[in-house]
Formats: sequence, C-alpha cells, structure tokens
Amino acid sequence: MIIRPDLEKAHDRAWESLASAGTWWSARQRRELAETAIAAMWSGSADADTGHHVDRSAAPAAAHHAVAVMASGNPHITRQWYEEVSDEIGVLEYVELVGLVCSVASTTSLRNTLGLPPRELPAANDEGPSRVPAPSLADATLNWVPVAAPADADAAVVQALTAVPAANEMLWGLADTQYIPDAEMVDPRWTRGTMSRVEMELVATRVSFSRECHY
Repeated sequence: MIIRPDLEKAHDRAWESLASAGTWWSARQRRELAETAIAAMWSGSADADTGHHVDRSAAPAAAHHAVAVMASGNPHITRQWYEEVSDEIGVLEYVELVGLVCSVASTTSLRNTLGLPPRELPAANDEGPSRVPAPSLADATLNWVPVAAPADADAAVVQALTAVPAANEMLWGLADTQYIPDAEMVDPRWTRGTMSRVEMELVATRVSFSRECHY
C-alpha cells in the first residue's frame, strides 16, 4: 500500500513527538499518556486499560482519564468536565493534552482505516518539559480554553491550541498535509491532484456529521 510521502513524513514526525518532551509534560509522561489515548481509541472506551496494559507511573491519574475520554469520545465532553479537569491538571497542560490526542487520532485512525497494524511508540528519554512561557492570552468567545491574544481574530478551531505554540504548530502541520494548507483555504479550486476541493469538502462534511462536530 502506497501512502503519500509527505503524509507519511508528517505522521512520522507526529508519532516521534508523542515520546518527546512537550511544553508542560515530560517525554515519559507524554509517551505514557499517548499509550492511554491509543488504548482508548482501539477500545472505544474511557476505561483505558481495556485490553491493554498501560503504565501510569509518570503522569497523574487525572491526565490519563482526560486523554482516555478525549480519545474514546465517550462520554461526551462538556464545559463542566473541562473545567473540572483543567482545575486539577492545569489549563495549559490540558491544551497540550488536546494536541497530543490529535496526533494520536490522526496517525492511529489512518492505520486502522487502511488495515495496518498498530504502530509501536518510540522509547522516551528523561527530558523534562520546556515550560516555555505562554504567549499573551485572552478569553475567547467560542473556545473554552484561553487563546493567544487577540482572541477571536481567527476561527475558533484555528486559535484553539495557540496557548501552547508547540502543540498548535504540530496540529496545523498535520492539518496542512492531511487536509488543506491554511493559506489555500480561500481557494475553492485548490487540489493536490487526487481529489477536487469539492470532493474533499464532501468527505470532511460527512466525517464531521458522523462525529457530531459543528464544523
């Protein structure tokens, strides 16, 4: 099976990042939490140990539960749930976890859809989080999390992870490759030569509908 080289490269980079130190989580914590997210995706349950052994020695239980809920889609995430989780683990820590789950979902879903075997995570080192200070933040109209100021200058989905720039950059690096580069969004005729923009949007709309995503 042939996968586009640029897509394979983007997924390789995202996969490596799961066992690398982030801004607010260490390399060992991120790898451990990625294992929980993978287990939750394959089981479809927030009970992350279903059919899998997940080491929980590095990251707190609340973080494991959060990524399991996000990755499984069950139960549905509410604002009250988000506020309870972020109060316990930290708002910026939560934003980074959303980015981690996005990387897991992108790479794991593709392999699952194509019938490829699950991919082993790379080993983590002892590197701690960078703790790079967040940019100037503001409350947004449609985002529960704070975003880089000025808020609402971009669509809610575009600004969602801007409070943690490294997580935001990884997300949009994947989106540019998997979907459409941000700079090309305004061009209804843009194509990679495999599907037309209309066909791409039809697939995106169907996926959004099946996932109950208002976008």
